[in-house]
Amino acid sequence: MLLLERVFQIINESGLDYCVQNKYEMMPEGIPSDIDMMYRNASERDLDRIVLEIAKQNDLLVTQKIVQDYGEYTYILSYPSPASFFQLQLDFYRVISKGDIHNALLAEDLLANKRLYKNMYIPGRYEELRYIIVRRALKNDFSVGHLQKLITLFMEGDQERLSADFGQHVSELIETMIKTESASVFEENYDVIRNSVKAMSNRNYRMIDRIKRSAFIAFNYPPKRIFHKCGLSVAFLSPDGAGKSTVISGISETCSGSFYGVCNYYFRPHFFKNLGHYNKLNPSEEATSNTDPHGVVPDGKLKSIIRFLFYNLDFIIGTSLKIDVDKMKKKLVIFDRYYYDYFVDMKRYKYSIDSKWARAFRFIIPKPDLIFVLDAPSNVIYGRKQELPIAEIERQRTEYRKLKNIYPNVIVIDTNADKEIVISKVTEQILKKQAYQTEKIMNK
Repeated sequence: MLLLERVFQIINESGLDYCVQNKYEMMPEGIPSDIDMMYRNASERDLDRIVLEIAKQNDLLVTQKIVQDYGEYTYILSYPSPASFFQLQLDFYRVISKGDIHNALLAEDLLANKRLYKNMYIPGRYEELRYIIVRRALKNDFSVGHLQKLITLFMEGDQERLSADFGQHVSELIETMIKTESASVFEENYDVIRNSVKAMSNRNYRMIDRIKRSAFIAFNYPPKRIFHKCGLSVAFLSPDGAGKSTVISGISETCSGSFYGVCNYYFRPHFFKNLGHYNKLNPSEEATSNTDPHGVVPDGKLKSIIRFLFYNLDFIIGTSLKIDVDKMKKKLVIFDRYYYDYFVDMKRYKYSIDSKWARAFRFIIPKPDLIFVLDAPSNVIYGRKQELPIAEIERQRTEYRKLKNIYPNVIVIDTNADKEIVISKVTEQILKKQAYQTEKIMNK
């Protein structure tokens, strides 16, 4: 049985009153970028329970639950370690809205004459026709493909229903567009059609609906969109040659389906530029790579202390104003190296101060959600990059592994294996962590 066949079997058995809004022709053989469903007579808790059951029965992880608006929820599910981009996104709506137009179409309207298609419910013929017109008016992206769909749905006798919904003038425009097979009619009369949809919204958006939505946004939206950040931050640490670049590139593909984008940072948030940038007489930009990490000349002690404290400020302020914002936007934040590199090798950052400084200040530095230490035999690492002698590589490996005794979210990954296996292991850890955080908010 195909994945979507099992998904809709579970939804049907749950008793949810729903219908798929669009893209049903490609299902269940294909999985669209998102599956839009209108529903009624179900609570948020009911939807949580259904989605968790879908995940359980199909060995999937619920990696995102996003509260979009009142009665509007998005869930993203993934396999624990997909080999490439994978996303099963389920969107549930009670109403069709966009911007300042609320309740343009109600679930009751779309579900009134729903019909069974394969193993899923879809709207009745006229209900789907009306939905397409409303949706395209809200999005302003009517195409020839949408017109062809309207032509197959339209029947004589629909004029009266269209007139009741959209008004006589817009009803005549729609009928003309369908009978002449001219998509340009929609574009030429877009403002008129959109205004008729707005009038439908005004009729549907009662005072009680306004109060419920305002109360929901005030008491539910902040904790589920602001305080519960839907993104994740991960840091990768290792000696040069252990495979950071390969792994970061790989997970940017395998994990991307569970996030709304990937943000890459080198070492710190970079809310502030490097200290040398602010030297107006001789400004210098910060390097993002170092092919000779121990060939640099360290700064003097005073300059080292000033630069160290300045960058600590960047970690603190930058996390609040950049990293946390990225996570609120449901993004995966990846750090190539992080503050904890200081514990291992202050010299590569041109400091002449001891790593004890870094350990003393570690309590005020924001922690990533996951810290990966990539490890491999010293001779393997040296074979990949001969930037440091084997003895120094061995020392660094020992120091990096000690981080596991300090931070419980440190995961040591052996990179002395096929890169697909390594990327799969890291992907699974990231998605399981994301699913754990998502399930916590679903169970509250």
